[in-house]
Amino acid sequence: MASFGTLSTFLSFFLVLVCIAPTSLGRSRTEGELWYLCSKTEHPWQCLKLLKSADIRYSSRNLNDITKVLIDITYNKGKEIHDTLNSLANEARDSRIRRRFISCSKNYNDALRDLGVAKRNLLNGNYKVIPVEVNDALQEVKGCYDYFTKASRDRYRLKEKSEDFKLLCSILKVAAKYYPTYEFKN
Repeated sequence: MASFGTLSTFLSFFLVLVCIAPTSLGRSRTEGELWYLCSKTEHPWQCLKLLKSADIRYSSRNLNDITKVLIDITYNKGKEIHDTLNSLANEARDSRIRRRFISCSKNYNDALRDLGVAKRNLLNGNYKVIPVEVNDALQEVKGCYDYFTKASRDRYRLKEKSEDFKLLCSILKVAAKYYPTYEFKN
């Protein structure tokens, strides 16, 4: 028969195992990789929430795949805002508001161009230029973001969408920074 000390040790070990196993099993490799990336941003929890909602999946052991996916997601978010702005410009009755929407649409178009250049640089292995292109994209839309923030009504959620765009850009800059050097551990 086992002694009380041995049984106690076994139960302690079992309890530790039960407490630790669900957290390590529940967190997938992809989630761990996303958390590593998000932990390098200014808003890690918002980053993780956004990336999980975007359902990023990849199987590489480096940041190449996630950086490619991030560029595409960031581009698509910018395109969504751009298309909304074009639609709003067409619907606007007030010429001052129409001009503002057209101006912001042009800014987002330029930001999309910058993201296209960033993607070409990634595909060509010139990852050091990606943060510069992403900064350029952010500068293009800065005035629009300020405008959306001050708007009294926002039924198209332009402020929220532009905040997501800014966050995606910041994540993309981090991914590009770590892309060439970091290999995820198993």
